[in-house]
Amino acid sequence: MEKLAKRIIAIVIIAGLGVGGGLGAWFLFLAPGAGEYSWSSKDCPGAPSGISSDQIIKFGITGDVGEITGDGAWEGCYLAAKEINEAGGIKINDTTYYIGVTREDSDEANPNLVTSRGIAAAERLVYNKKVQFGIGGFRSEALLAYQEVFMDNEIIFINTGAATDVFCENVRSWYTRYKYFWRSMPINSSSLGEQIFNYLFRLIYVLNATYSGEIANVGIIYEDLTWTEDLVTGIEYYFGPYGPLPAYRNMLTANIPYDVTLTAADMLTHVNTLMAADCDIVIPIISAQGGLMLMQHYATLQPNFLVVGIDVQSQLDTFWTQTNGDCIYEIQMQSIHVTNKTPTTIPFWNAFRAEWGHDPLYTASGSYDALNFIVWAINETQSLQAYPTLTQKMETATKANILANPELFPSSVGGLGAYWPTTHDLVAGYPFGFTLFCQWQANATKVIMPSYNSVYIDSQLSNIGTLILPPWLITDWTT
Repeated sequence: MEKLAKRIIAIVIIAGLGVGGGLGAWFLFLAPGAGEYSWSSKDCPGAPSGISSDQIIKFGITGDVGEITGDGAWEGCYLAAKEINEAGGIKINDTTYYIGVTREDSDEANPNLVTSRGIAAAERLVYNKKVQFGIGGFRSEALLAYQEVFMDNEIIFINTGAATDVFCENVRSWYTRYKYFWRSMPINSSSLGEQIFNYLFRLIYVLNATYSGEIANVGIIYEDLTWTEDLVTGIEYYFGPYGPLPAYRNMLTANIPYDVTLTAADMLTHVNTLMAADCDIVIPIISAQGGLMLMQHYATLQPNFLVVGIDVQSQLDTFWTQTNGDCIYEIQMQSIHVTNKTPTTIPFWNAFRAEWGHDPLYTASGSYDALNFIVWAINETQSLQAYPTLTQKMETATKANILANPELFPSSVGGLGAYWPTTHDLVAGYPFGFTLFCQWQANATKVIMPSYNSVYIDSQLSNIGTLILPPWLITDWTT
């Protein structure tokens, strides 16, 4: 916790010190208490017109407006609300209610993070808009600050974007305060690191069997942010001198943290470092524009390594155009694709694309599941009481209960949506919280990779494709 506190203190916090009235006016205009929001049918997609505020169950979404992560959280919630409202809403003690959604811009994807903006966004949702539930989050440093607004007001908040372990560890260590906090997406950083290693463990085995043991060195390149710390620690352990599998020890030959404000020239320097370290596989751990720069240099330099890891922008179909096809051959993790992770995954995928015209980001599938999870608890308990009623009902969505009686719990699009009752964290591991490994291939196609039954059981998923290596890698590994 001390390390996280130091990281937060290091962030530049601006408190209305604008030049020429610009920034100061921004904070004054958006200050909490500026007038209570008037809820109506305009906030309830798919609901009848003319409904009153007291017929609305009010959800507030935090995230960046105009950025893929924040927009994804909004789009997933909007779609879930629309589907519920079009189906007639939800009845509580014979009174029909509709789902209302609103959002505030937390500006948390900004490389030059200002945490007070996220706090102000949460305060507007809680004090001006009087939301009853919160959903969202992306940048760990920002969420660590503004989650406190929801905890102060005893409002259930489900995180759909920040992976850092500490959020749900807080639930265990200080339950009386943090019992309102949950995470529906992604699995935590430690679990992400474990799934990366499990996949690479099998992939390296297969490649070495094919190419006479050519894969010997691994590198990592990652954002120097809170969310990557536990993830990187895990990878360093697995591929370091004390890893659990002797054949994979001492494979880590390059370890590159970078500031999220880096330039294309900075990334070029890092790629050259990875090449000089003779890496065969490079693991990116990237949530912002760094992935775009990495793949542009990759296509130009054609280095003798395969890119396999986390590249958030690469999850979207727009990444092919953004990179002008330079992302070809990259293998990246994403929550869902066109496959039957659960019975609702493909229907959600198709409905989302029909609504928004693009693929869903992980924050979209997470927020869709989050809103439906809360509505399920409301419907089951016939209550809006955050604690103990809703919280204790949500805590029954455990591994054992869902495996025993899946029909009694809400369907999740990202895997069987089980939670640890003591931490409110998403359970990791097949068939619960697990990630797909997908590769960009020719003609802007994206294909789900076989995991060789390491992260998921290949035979249980539809549309599994075939790995295609860059031709320059094949040449290198066969000579």
